[in-house]
Amino acid sequence: MKPRDFLNFFKTKSGKLVLFVVIFGGGLLLFSALRDRSRSGGELDVRVTRPQKNPTDKPQVVQTVERPMLPFHPPTPKPEPPPPPAKTNEPPKVGVEKPKPEPPPAALASLSLFADSTAGVPEPKGLGSVYAPFGRLISCETVVTVDSASIQTPIIGLVTENVYHAGKLVIPAGTEVHGTAQTDHHRERIASGTTWTLVWQSGEELRLKAVALDREFSGDQEGWGITDGSAGLRGRVIKSDDLAEIKLFAATFLSGAAEALTEKQQTVFGPVNSPSLNNAPFEGAQKVLSVYAQRIFDTIQRDGFYVRVPSGKQFYLYVVQTIDRSDAVIGGTLKPFADADQTNAAAFLPASASGVGPTPKPDTTRPNSTPTF
Repeated sequence: MKPRDFLNFFKTKSGKLVLFVVIFGGGLLLFSALRDRSRSGGELDVRVTRPQKNPTDKPQVVQTVERPMLPFHPPTPKPEPPPPPAKTNEPPKVGVEKPKPEPPPAALASLSLFADSTAGVPEPKGLGSVYAPFGRLISCETVVTVDSASIQTPIIGLVTENVYHAGKLVIPAGTEVHGTAQTDHHRERIASGTTWTLVWQSGEELRLKAVALDREFSGDQEGWGITDGSAGLRGRVIKSDDLAEIKLFAATFLSGAAEALTEKQQTVFGPVNSPSLNNAPFEGAQKVLSVYAQRIFDTIQRDGFYVRVPSGKQFYLYVVQTIDRSDAVIGGTLKPFADADQTNAAAFLPASASGVGPTPKPDTTRPNSTPTF
């Protein structure tokens, strides 16, 4: 191999790599040899020898010497006198002590105020020992005639049978019942209001919510009719004018005849009355008869008939609340109804306006004042 080829080999990539490995390995070997040499040459023998003792040295002896001494008390320094005030023409100043600032008041805890929802609301009243539950049927009988022509007439009746509950007499026979009448055009009856007042023979009064129901017996008086228990008081229907319907039919017939005799002419808007002298009396008669027929019809609707319930008519009073005997007191109608606020009766009936004095309070020392019959 020629030397030039050898040099060209090291110019290639493989030759350069081989040259780098050889140089790097040689450097490592050289560094390792120098480190071993410095380590072997730097190690020195260190010998520790004991110090030689001096034959003249003696052990030291500690001695304590005490001498009498007086304690030292330094004198107390004297206070220096204040310097004399400088003489000036100004008046002496009087020192005014500033008042100490007062400590801030302690912060109070915040308060939350709520309206009392129970204020002014009366406590619910307990149920008495003598009572009747909801839905009692009280047998009654009218003592006055009720006429729908004069609907302001009240319904006044008497209880015909005692009302018991749990073996106790709640409403005795002979108690008065008072209500109001209302017209029922659809069924030709006299309906009643829902507010009724019971009056005991001892003068006690009790307001109730109830509805009047009809009481009907069968033809042989041994059973009940088919309309027994229906709403309202069934009476006799009376017509105020028997010829009113005939007048209505005659007026309607003549009005139609007058319209048929009227001459008409055809237009783009349909047939219309002809504006001629012959049609004048027919059109006038038609309008007059139409107005007259309408008035007769309105009269029949308003006053054509009325219902009359005679005295002695038996009916039921259906109570739609619990009957509490303890609520019956003297002057009970001076108080508002059961569902109204329990306030002083003078607010509703002033003594100066109505001449009614204060309501006497019932004697609470006596037992239940239910009359004995």
